[in-house]
Amino acid sequence: MTQKYILGKVILILLPFITLIYGFLVEEDLSTGGSKLDFIRTFPAVVNFSNFIFDTTHEFTRHFPLHYFFLSIPHFIFKNIFIKKLIYFLFSLFLPFLVYLNIQKLYADQKFNSLIIAISLLFLPFYRSSSIWPNAHLTALIFLLAANYFFIISLNSKNFILKFMNILFLSFATYSMQSYAVFFIFYLINYFKNTSLITFLSILFICFLFSLPGFFILLNTATGSKLDFSNNFSYTIITNFSIVFFCFLFFLVNSDNFNKIKKVLISFNKYEIILLLSFFLILLISYENLSSSGGGFFYKVSNFIFNNNLFFYFTSFAGLTFFYLFYKIDKNIFYTILLINFSAIGYATSQKYFEPILIILIFILNKNFFSKSIITNKFNSLSFYAICLIYFFIALVNDNYDLSRSLIFNN
Repeated sequence: MTQKYILGKVILILLPFITLIYGFLVEEDLSTGGSKLDFIRTFPAVVNFSNFIFDTTHEFTRHFPLHYFFLSIPHFIFKNIFIKKLIYFLFSLFLPFLVYLNIQKLYADQKFNSLIIAISLLFLPFYRSSSIWPNAHLTALIFLLAANYFFIISLNSKNFILKFMNILFLSFATYSMQSYAVFFIFYLINYFKNTSLITFLSILFICFLFSLPGFFILLNTATGSKLDFSNNFSYTIITNFSIVFFCFLFFLVNSDNFNKIKKVLISFNKYEIILLLSFFLILLISYENLSSSGGGFFYKVSNFIFNNNLFFYFTSFAGLTFFYLFYKIDKNIFYTILLINFSAIGYATSQKYFEPILIILIFILNKNFFSKSIITNKFNSLSFYAICLIYFFIALVNDNYDLSRSLIFNN
């Protein structure tokens, strides 16, 4: 290896960390200010926990309280917001580490590519803003990654403690963000298929025990009344699938995936096309935008550049078409998308419900052609790195010129 080659690899690996550390020091928020605002609004819950006041969390957030309880520990010790944020920032670095471990369990011979993919995630704006401004979404995702790691290991082991650890960390994720309860469906179905009846019943009993605090919170606090869900089915589907399509683009920057997708799209018959168009037109008839602050990347691009929703609708239809396509050719991806959609049915949908969780789960939840073409190909891994870096630069420009923020406040 030449010195230039080694230097290039070092820069490639260090660049995401350097930009993230700099972002932390300058209090960067590339989520249009949403992460900082969430942190400020929910901070009283952290303060109350640190003062042993446990029954007021619902006044500041609709989420389950574990994330705020964890934050209250360094706040209780140091009484310093910067130190608390620093500790959480260091905690957030478990995400790329756990992504790397999960991918390695699926593709043991792809160490360098796994590393490139894991550190690429440090460029994603909603990961960055959540690590700099502590956010329950990121806490829940880190616990989910730990849960999935134990699940993958348990597939080739009879050690029950691994399954226990999977359910334990999945419970931690759920008590940070209650919407993560949908992932119990995935793991329980797999345990039902791949374990003995006694083992499965034991897992169910553990799930029941871990669910008791959740039922207590729902029944004895005001949190249950704040679990708002969208009653506009069209808004949820159209917005969700526009953001889903955005996440797909990270996997289409290589010719392998692009050509396979193109081949399947061309093979659609006229009845499939008519069915998809008819379903989408029905959604459009009853569509009503519930919040100008949500909508995702393409919603903001559509309204900022074209001053209408047409491009936004196109990306939503593309996402819905891909969803159907994956049902035909790779049901692992189909079910992953379905789970994420079930976890994102709140009153107003935003990018943070899908970024980076959908991108990560396509890589780690199971083997599929979408992720395999990137993980097993060095050029494709570097292309993924490049598209994440480009997205980071776009977010920086957006933040510097207040483009999407001005769109929100002008609506």
